[in-house]
Amino acid sequence: GETEAIARALERLELSETTPARAALVSRRDPPGGAYYLVVVGDPSAALGIAAVDASSGEVTQWATLAGDAPHLLPDREAAIQRAGASSARRAELVWRSCPASRSPLYPLWEIDTGDEVVYVDHAGQVWPSLEPGAHGG
Repeated sequence: GETEAIARALERLELSETTPARAALVSRRDPPGGAYYLVVVGDPSAALGIAAVDASSGEVTQWATLAGDAPHLLPDREAAIQRAGASSARRAELVWRSCPASRSPLYPLWEIDTGDEVVYVDHAGQVWPSLEPGAHGG
């Protein structure tokens, strides 16, 4: 689960187990599907590292050490809903597949169901109409 994912990420990044970290579950939208935990390590405003930890195997599949002088860019749920132009969302969840909006699992997207349409918000707050190749953000 989340606690194990954080422990594995800290170990992989060679950081103390007392380092603050938080994990968010991300659903994969590419074959074979599945899910992973996106673990952001360090103070929210100054991330020290980030890792993707497979939710079923617990394997750390990707990781990066960060400078610790800036947040890892990912708008929070409410900010993403606002960027999507929705006053509220039926559903907002973190998802990922390799696409023009994101090439790395370390940068998942918010999938937002506004009730009228489903759109995607990337780490920079750009809104995408789909995750298909050739989709351009607006």
